[in-house]
Order: sequence, then C-alpha cells, then structure tokens
Amino acid sequence: MRGAFGFDLRSMEIFVETLERGSQTAAAESLGLKQSSVSQSLANLEQALGTALLERNSRPLEPTAAGRLFYDRAQKMLAEARAMRRELSSGGPRQLHQVRMALVDSLATAVGQPLIEAIKRHTSGYTLTTGLSHMHGHALLTRHVDIIISDDRLENYDGLERHALLSEPFVLVLPADWTGPLDNLRWLARRLDFVRYTPQSLIGQAIERHLRLNQLELPARLHLDNTFALLRLVDAGVGWTITTPLCLYQAGLDRLNVRVARLPIAPLSRELTLVARRDELGDLPAQLARDSRRLLEARYLADLQRHLPWLHGQVRIH
Repeated sequence: MRGAFGFDLRSMEIFVETLERGSQTAAAESLGLKQSSVSQSLANLEQALGTALLERNSRPLEPTAAGRLFYDRAQKMLAEARAMRRELSSGGPRQLHQVRMALVDSLATAVGQPLIEAIKRHTSGYTLTTGLSHMHGHALLTRHVDIIISDDRLENYDGLERHALLSEPFVLVLPADWTGPLDNLRWLARRLDFVRYTPQSLIGQAIERHLRLNQLELPARLHLDNTFALLRLVDAGVGWTITTPLCLYQAGLDRLNVRVARLPIAPLSRELTLVARRDELGDLPAQLARDSRRLLEARYLADLQRHLPWLHGQVRIH
C-alpha cells in the first residue's frame, strides 16, 4: 500500500537499484521485473514526490539533487526494513528497541533511577517522561507512549493489560507548629488556607470529588500543579493540604517540617497501576511491575516506617 506518502518500500527499492545499477534495464534484471514495470514505478514515484529524481539524459543514470537526498534516506529505510525482516523471521527480537514510559511525578522520584536501570536491561533504547496523569492516559491511547504508571487505570478501554502496584490513603498535612484540632476541616479552612492541587490533575480531581461527597465546600485560593511546591507552602505555614504518603516521600519526608494526620472525614485512597497495550511488549510490563513493587518495598515503605509508622498496614504493595 502506498498510503498518504504516495510511495512504498518497493518503489524505494526500485529507485535505489536503478541508481546503483546505472540503468532501468539492469535494475529490472536484478529485481526480476519487466523494464516497463521499473519505468512505470519510477515515473509514479516522481509524480508522488512532485520532483524529478533522475537525470535521464546521463549514462549511466545520475540522481538530481532531490534524487540524491531521496537515495540517502531510502538506503537507510531499506536497511532498517531488511533488518526488521531478518529479526522477525529468526523468531522475533530478543530485546525491545525503544520503549516509551510515562510516570506520575511521585513514583519517578521514589524509584525512577533504579527503574531506569531495570528498563535498560530489557531495551536498547527508552524515553521516560513525567507530568499530569490524565495526559499519560491520553498518550498511551494515542500511541505516543507504550507504558504508563498512573492513578488512571483506563478502565473504560479494552486491549490493555494492567498491573496494580500500590494502594495508599490520602492524609491531612499541616504546618508543624499547628496545635489546633484536627477533626473539623471547615473550622481549619477558616484559619488556614487550603492549598489545592490544580483541577486538571487526577489527584486534584479525586480530592475535590471526595470533599463534595462529604459536603465540604472550601474556599479556593491556592492551586498548585506540583506536589513539591504545594508541600513547601504548607512547610512555610501558609496553609494545609490533602495528599498521599508517596507525594510526601517525593518532597522529602526528612526535610519537610510538617504535621501529618489521618483525614477526619471518610477515608480516601488512590491506586497506582502500570498500564500497557496488551501483547505488544512481551513480558516487559509484568517484569517492570515486579521491579517497581520490589523497589517501592525497599525504598518507600522503609522510609515511611521511620517517619510515619502509624501508616503501617494502610500502604500496600500489590
């Protein structure tokens, strides 16, 4: 199929062979085609590209400036196609060539470096991005990334594999010197500003939805798009917030001067899940999920036990 480009690998192969053999007749013989087929393919190719590729008055045939550029690119593309065919015919790739991942910021901070090392063992190339979770889901569905680790399981979509990693509760976070009561968020919001996540973030949406379900309409003054900035405001005594233990870990449990307590309303939790398109990456998603759980167990839970032991049992690695 020629598709939107107007040419395919076969027409590229015919052009390259013609240039390297010096004539359409020699190219036809080499490729086992009729000379008329070669001539028609070259004419179609030039028409599709809207430019001449060959100086037809020269003997042997020479490329135009555009033809030289097309020849250089076509050689590379044909070499890649042949290599892919050899690899697939020999039983498939032993190592994935390029894997694109997107992670929630908090997880990238917790296990990013060792997780990258794990990815390197299974791939010859990778990219890793962070950012807002709802953007990760869209990127996976539009094939801009291959794997996401997010609080969005994309439950409404088929053709995906999901590996649960972590469940954790939301907690109340206040300045360290706060001595007032912790059981009335309305009273608290009248004395300290509630520092919110932006409504574009999934974590912010989950918190706002939970507050509405508990009939809490709190003043909206401060909206921040990253956990580090949000918790630094709380650390500075500007206000209080609701977040998760992993987000606290991201900002540095040993550096934050804050007070952490249970939510005085109905419990709220989130789950981080590794999501990938099914049957495209072999056992890599399952392997990375196992590596992520192991790293969270060794790094995150150990630190959490030192700083917030009362959360023991509420944070679960799946």
